[in-house]
Amino acid sequence: MRYAVVDLETTGSKAHLNRIIEIGIVIIENGKILQKFESLVDGKQEIPIFIQNLTGISPGMLIEAPTFDKIAQKVHSLLKDCIFVAHNASFDYVFLKAEFKRAGIEWSSDRLCTLKVSRKAFPDLASYSLKQLVKSLNCSDFRHHRALGDAIAASEVLLLILEKWGEPQTLKHLNRVRLSKLPVYT
Repeated sequence: MRYAVVDLETTGSKAHLNRIIEIGIVIIENGKILQKFESLVDGKQEIPIFIQNLTGISPGMLIEAPTFDKIAQKVHSLLKDCIFVAHNASFDYVFLKAEFKRAGIEWSSDRLCTLKVSRKAFPDLASYSLKQLVKSLNCSDFRHHRALGDAIAASEVLLLILEKWGEPQTLKHLNRVRLSKLPVYT
């Protein structure tokens, strides 16, 4: 199986109102990281101070950044034929689905949420936030609330789950795409 571990930084929490300002993708196959991709994204929206403080992404950093439609084909090609993985996967999935729709690209994928699966794979941890999970599992330190850093951290969690359970057991926790159940934003 091929996995695309994704993390997004956004201007807020509502895909129909807010936009992606950074994307990080890690491609995994056969237990190995094959490729990494990251890009700042000009969301053509104000970045709230809270988000600037959380991510360290300022409006000045996005001046030269592409809009999502300029990188949509590249992102789509990376995600194609992959299982979509993220920590709190539904958040990132809905944002990407909305951005692809705005760019005129149809996309859907089965999803695996490292937040949900790690609760089952590693029971009895004090916290399952990505930062605390990585610490509890002795993974590498990472740039928290930056897209590629978070995607790499979630990749390490995924690899530990795959190592512990194997692929068949891990894939039992897959969320199959049910297009009628997903919100669609324009």
